[in-house]
Amino acid sequence: MVALLFFSGCNKTKQFTVTLNLDNADQKTVYLCKDVDGKEVCIDTAVFAGNQAVLKADFDDPQTCYIVKFDPAEHCEIFQFFTENQNTVITGDKEAREKWEAKGCAIMDDYNAYRQELLPMEESMMALFNESQEAYMSGDTVKAAELFAQVNAAMEDYQNYRFDYFKNHPDTYLTHFMVLREVDDLGYEKVKELADGFTTESMYSKRINDYLDQQAKVQEGAHFMDFTLKTAEGEEVNLEKVINSNRVVLVDFWASWCGPCRGENPFVKAAYEKYHAQGLEIVGVSVDKDEAAWLKAVADDGMSWIQVRDVDNTASTDYMVRFIPSNFLYDSNGVMIAKGLRGEELEAKLAEIF
Repeated sequence: MVALLFFSGCNKTKQFTVTLNLDNADQKTVYLCKDVDGKEVCIDTAVFAGNQAVLKADFDDPQTCYIVKFDPAEHCEIFQFFTENQNTVITGDKEAREKWEAKGCAIMDDYNAYRQELLPMEESMMALFNESQEAYMSGDTVKAAELFAQVNAAMEDYQNYRFDYFKNHPDTYLTHFMVLREVDDLGYEKVKELADGFTTESMYSKRINDYLDQQAKVQEGAHFMDFTLKTAEGEEVNLEKVINSNRVVLVDFWASWCGPCRGENPFVKAAYEKYHAQGLEIVGVSVDKDEAAWLKAVADDGMSWIQVRDVDNTASTDYMVRFIPSNFLYDSNGVMIAKGLRGEELEAKLAEIF
């Protein structure tokens, strides 16, 4: 019995608490999740009594990111933080998540200081944006344009501040985490510049390197990644064969439900009609789940070029398609010569080629 008690004590997992002191949260159910290889795993839940709820978690890798949310299925309205296995207190108002503060470990003190610098910029930008919208709605388009130009300038300052912060703090996993979270906003070149300057490794820097390795495959100068997808009639279309048979091939990812995609279709159609006879082919890759909606959009928009559907998202994953419309232009050697061509940019590039 003594031996059993001894080993039972040795195997007991250590825990820490996350105490939430949030106004306007009484009787609300809150969920504590953690990031496991990029996926959220729920580990505890509690109901607020007044403005307080207490959650518990077992000790884990100190770099583990934790997530608080009020809807277990929500992926946007969340609060992310680190504990480094120390008791943590989160304070704020349930209705003002952007102003919450988590305290308990040094890394969160650094993050709170960083957020304190960003908040005035964000509030100023939002005020300018709202003012520009009011001017536009009142019919004062000149004032609206002036204010929107100020919003753009403020946004550039905001982005530059964040980039400089990341560049000046290359040795912390918090920086790696924040860069990983913003890879789409920063873009491949900036992410690569930051990653090249990292002086330490973390679970997040490894994910960034994986992202860069994959993104390198969809940069100008890279070779195409082959796929075979089916048309509505069940005919298999192999990208390599299409590229080998044409002078230039545009691989265009889109969907019937995507407004910007449908807005781009007239430009794509005009390019096809003008340059198809000279060697342009287009492979439209739909990410639609609804086949009927896909076919209706193809007919409504007069899309007479090759149309296939990426039912399992295999091609979309290979091509790192994080938003649509997304397109990639390849020459007859299968080398990417442009990507992300929107509106008149597509016509200008094709005019240059042909």
